[in-house]
Amino acid sequence: MHPRTPRNALNRPAHFSDADWAEFQQCQTEHDDLIAQVADRETHLEHDLIATYDEYELDFTALPKLKAGPARRTLPPHRSPASRRRNRGR
Repeated sequence: MHPRTPRNALNRPAHFSDADWAEFQQCQTEHDDLIAQVADRETHLEHDLIATYDEYELDFTALPKLKAGPARRTLPPHRSPASRRRNRGR
C-alpha cells in the first residue's frame, strides 16, 4: 500500500475491506497527530534557541588590554619540527 493513499471512501483501494480501510484511516489520523506534535515541539525549540541566542549574543566591544608583568609572560610562538623542515630548503 502506498503511504499517500487518499483517505476518503471513494478512493479506497479495491483490495481493502471496510475494516482495513477504517484501520488505515485511524492509523493515518494518529500519524498526522504525532507529526503535528513533533512540528509544534520543533517550533518551541527553535523559538527557545533564538531567544537564548538573542539573550547571550556576543558583544564585540573592545576589552581593556591586559598588562604583561612578571607573573604573566607571553611566550614566543612555538614552531613545529615540520615547519622547520619545510623552511630549511628555501
